[in-house]
Amino acid sequence: MSTQQDALVVLEEVAQSLKASAEAVDGGSDYDRGRLMGYYEALSTLLSQCAVAGIAPDALHLGAEFRPEAVLGARKAA
Repeated sequence: MSTQQDALVVLEEVAQSLKASAEAVDGGSDYDRGRLMGYYEALSTLLSQCAVAGIAPDALHLGAEFRPEAVLGARKAA
């Protein structure tokens, strides 16, 4: 595997992990809202940098319609 392919695999794993972690937040406390904001910031930055590098969002397998703002509403009902 080339270095670029390795890097893409790492980016995909990070993006998937951030999304899954955001979806696992199960409370509505200030702390949990802060965590969701952190996941949003991380995913937003990751996708922005991918755009600068010419990496299509589809390469991260987050879903064709995924938007970072979606994690802000990812909190499960308590």
